[in-house]
Amino acid sequence: MIRLYAAAALSTLSALVACTPSAHAIAPCNPVAADGPVTVDVVGEGGRSLDTFGKRGQVWVLGRYGDRYSIRVRNRSAERIEAVVSVDGLDAIDGKPASFDKRGYLIQPWGEVVIDGFRVSNADVATFRFASVADSYAAKTGSARNVGVIGVAVFRERVPPPSPRPWPVEPEAELRDDNRYYGDSGLGRRQEGGAAPAPTSAPDGKSADAPRSAEKAPTSRPGLGTEFGERRYAPVRQVAFERRSSRPTTTLSLRYDDARGLESQGVDLSCGSNDAWRRRTAQPFAETGSYAAPPPGWE
Repeated sequence: MIRLYAAAALSTLSALVACTPSAHAIAPCNPVAADGPVTVDVVGEGGRSLDTFGKRGQVWVLGRYGDRYSIRVRNRSAERIEAVVSVDGLDAIDGKPASFDKRGYLIQPWGEVVIDGFRVSNADVATFRFASVADSYAAKTGSARNVGVIGVAVFRERVPPPSPRPWPVEPEAELRDDNRYYGDSGLGRRQEGGAAPAPTSAPDGKSADAPRSAEKAPTSRPGLGTEFGERRYAPVRQVAFERRSSRPTTTLSLRYDDARGLESQGVDLSCGSNDAWRRRTAQPFAETGSYAAPPPGWE
């Protein structure tokens, strides 16, 4: 299969990999969506992880209208994985309804990928930006039913077993009617898959075949969605990747909304504030020198 690899690449179904990994850490107080060696978080300008909160086993992200954001997926394992990403129920690569059989981003062992937007070409994306539900890409292309959720499906790579030692071949084997070669058990063969077509885009940068529906986008629904933002350079390339299974190893999700929306879900917003975390982690005896150091300007 093809997958995308960022500086990135598309995989043999097709996977994408991001070019510039982010080195910023998650705020100690904030939970992340995690399963085994894979973690997912949402980062804002400068790579800072957005405030997140745990509630009833779900991870909630605090967004702010108009802000740009990216999705960071980290692989803390010794094998390559593929991450298929959805935003508001839409695939982050082709902008159509998300499903497990879509191509995804390939992530190297111990690496990460930062996905900045809906892909419009191998070179550019349309930035993820928080907007009203009515202005979200999902609402404008068919349905806002799944606005407010980010999903990541993770696939492990199939590693072909070593070729078996050939059995002794009977001299007359080549003369049999079925012409079978008894020394070839068929094991160790790598199946080749065809490359998936690259995402198509219209002249305005939007998906040429984005879904359409008779359902009208709601105009009064509160909270945040994700709009099809400005064009942003984020190159990828296609690389070969064969999935171990047609079903993902794990599926991670994060839900996002503004402060009012999170409060309506019963989320305690003080948990993620920097001041609250500083107070909980304040140390009564910080390491110092032998004597008190004077403050600046002290005489």
